[in-house]
Amino acid sequence: MSAGIFKVIGKFNDQDGYPLTGSDYEVALLDEDRYFDDKLGVATLSPEGEAEFLVTVADIVSIDSAGETTPDLYFVVRKDGKEIFRSEVFAEVDFQEKDPVTGRAKGLTKAFGPYRVAVQ
Repeated sequence: MSAGIFKVIGKFNDQDGYPLTGSDYEVALLDEDRYFDDKLGVATLSPEGEAEFLVTVADIVSIDSAGETTPDLYFVVRKDGKEIFRSEVFAEVDFQEKDPVTGRAKGLTKAFGPYRVAVQ
């Protein structure tokens, strides 16, 4: 894996399909590991219901995942500090995926969602 910076975008809607927004929400991006999950970042939601994260290789590698090149990503949404949603785990996300024609990296940005989040 290169020493680059990668972007992860998560899109979240409420139960009616409208973008989830507001300062009382925060989204965490995590990397599932064997013993301890790595918190890769926390973001607020844009007016479009998107949370964006910049991730480096150093963020992905930890003691219980030495040499990891493809993280197992998932999102947690909190409202006023309380978890209200947890996504499925996306195993072995490959940021170094190459375009078969050009040979250039095409996976530097990964987008997930939209997810429907039940809001009380």
